[in-house]
Amino acid sequence: MSDDTAETAKHHLHKCLRWARDEVLPKLDGLDEYDVRRPMTRTGLNLLGLVKHLTFFEASYFGFVFDWPYPEAIPAVDESFRNPDLMWVPVDETREQVVEGYRNACRHADATIEALPIYAVGHVPWWGNNDVPLFNVMAHMLGETRQHLGHMDLIREQLDGRIGEDVEALPPEADADFARRWRRTEKAARVAGHRFVPAGFVPPASLVHDRFRLEPLGPQHNDADHSAWMSSIDHVRATPGYPDGDWPPAAGMTSEENLADLTRHARDFETRRGFTFTVLDPADDDVIGCVYLYPAADEHDVVVQSWVRADRADLDVVLAGAVQQWIDSDWPWTRPDRIGR
Repeated sequence: MSDDTAETAKHHLHKCLRWARDEVLPKLDGLDEYDVRRPMTRTGLNLLGLVKHLTFFEASYFGFVFDWPYPEAIPAVDESFRNPDLMWVPVDETREQVVEGYRNACRHADATIEALPIYAVGHVPWWGNNDVPLFNVMAHMLGETRQHLGHMDLIREQLDGRIGEDVEALPPEADADFARRWRRTEKAARVAGHRFVPAGFVPPASLVHDRFRLEPLGPQHNDADHSAWMSSIDHVRATPGYPDGDWPPAAGMTSEENLADLTRHARDFETRRGFTFTVLDPADDDVIGCVYLYPAADEHDVVVQSWVRADRADLDVVLAGAVQQWIDSDWPWTRPDRIGR
């Protein structure tokens, strides 16, 4: 590598390190003394302690490692680079002192980096006996900073929901979108971790009532299912259990789109991600409604939804009651969310 190329690489790495540093202190903005010091994990991880931790790294790696001693006292570590108090901020150590300490350590590190060529070697006692070039130490410090920024991001989001480089509050649309994503992820986790139904659980294949019969919904029901709900869009949207008012779609769906939806439900049933049953008239097996049993994302263990055609509205409460009894007797759930019923 030529000297010019090496200098370019050093400049780029230094710029990346500065970018990472610029994100550290804003993580404290807008928080009171309790929240910046508040331990957010069992091991005591906290925002102000992480800033102090990074200060130690900057002062060490770009201080005595390269014979450019940091002018202020830094904590001592053992031969394995351990000190249980590296993230400990005592009551009498102010936020301002910790913040200014970080800024000073970064300025000292910058002076070391700018003064030395990228091939300059130092010695990191806890890395072994070999000399270490400046490039390696800069890359390591960038990794340390980014790693702890990840910790700070998680802590800040837990504290007040703010995220991102500028730690800004989410606009309502983004907040709603993240909430939707969270629910989707929680439901998937419950299914994958067998929290929805136990491993090996065999779901009931039918429910027989004198006024209707349930069987797993599949592509074979497409024409009758499509006709059933398309004839009753307003009725279904007004049924308890559909609080968002976004299903069925007001404009309806094509038969092909409905087939894709039924195929998805059948696949969910097979993989135990959810259980959807068509409601059939026992006299002629015509589709008169539907029942959905899907994972909840809160303190409940299942979300229960059902609908019937507008011309069979008298069955709505009867169907919902029968499904509740069925859940109590044949399914593993004890905390169903019936959404308003």
